[in-house]
Amino acid sequence: MTEKFSQSTSLDQGADELTQTLNRYMALEGLYLLGAFCVPLLSLGDAVLVLWRVRQAQLRDTISLVLQCSQRIQQKYGMRQTDVGLKLRLKIGISAGRMSFVTVGDQKELRFLIFGQAVGDAWQAQNAANASDIILSARGWELCNQTRVRTRRLAGPVVKVGGMASRATGSTCDPLALPSVGILRPAVTLPPWCPLGQVLHKYIPATVVCAALVLQIDDGQPLECLSELRPVSCLFVKLHFAADVSRKQLCKGIQDSSLIISAILRPCKGQVNKICMFDKGCTLLCVFGLPGDKVPGESIHALESALRISKACVSRSTKLEAVSVGVTSGTVFCGVVGHRMRHEYTGRTCPPEAPVSG
Repeated sequence: MTEKFSQSTSLDQGADELTQTLNRYMALEGLYLLGAFCVPLLSLGDAVLVLWRVRQAQLRDTISLVLQCSQRIQQKYGMRQTDVGLKLRLKIGISAGRMSFVTVGDQKELRFLIFGQAVGDAWQAQNAANASDIILSARGWELCNQTRVRTRRLAGPVVKVGGMASRATGSTCDPLALPSVGILRPAVTLPPWCPLGQVLHKYIPATVVCAALVLQIDDGQPLECLSELRPVSCLFVKLHFAADVSRKQLCKGIQDSSLIISAILRPCKGQVNKICMFDKGCTLLCVFGLPGDKVPGESIHALESALRISKACVSRSTKLEAVSVGVTSGTVFCGVVGHRMRHEYTGRTCPPEAPVSG
């Protein structure tokens, strides 16, 4: 879609049209999610990780809520036509269970990471889905109210959700019909010199807090105007850990590798844009050429950094078995996306099809 928009018009107009297309779509979807008592937690390129955080005793009812929410999303927003002839369509993977929340980084930058079996199961479920599908993981199927869910077994440990039986007469009201006013998490409005504000500041990408971008935001420039199509070089770094790695060893391995990668990228004006963990590997998206960090020879810097990262990470972690690094260069969308209540500055691109093992 990025390529279509950049080819159909000038780069500036293409970025503007792409931003509006993405934000209109994510605003519709995000508004519904926000109204269903959950948190759109992490945007991953063309995917969104959404979390309902509940007590164990509430899990069964919450899965029913999630399934209803997913059905409504597919019915209302499951397909949208774009101005370049491409259709935006959704597929949804659902799981349930325990997750781990950790913070990785150093004194300059911090990142929030969620991982665990439930996250990996959700990732596998959406991988098994086709457009317009709602797929429930095996664990989610075990925990849900099976008498209310119409399903079809697929290959592998997942089921396809075909619908849900209506609630019995006299049951509690549909949670999705409740108003969303007043249930959003409050926005942080702390001044930058506040001690807590200084800590939270570390979670904001360096590109967003650079002087030029901050001045544009402070001047009241519309956030959509900060979006653009720009040439960059990207690294997709995947950390492969041993099957018997413990949670403590895993956290330490990710933290150590994150510090190594940041130390290699910074002198070359590279940044870690995203970090996520699905299934059995931790993936970091590293970008050279974001606003404020454009330098000559960034493709060479990307290749040199890939080689250094591959060697350095494996040599310093006992439970890290291998590091795969994919390198690519090209035009990507960089800008502000999301619901009007929840923005994120992101770079949207696709990983190389065949990452090279280090």
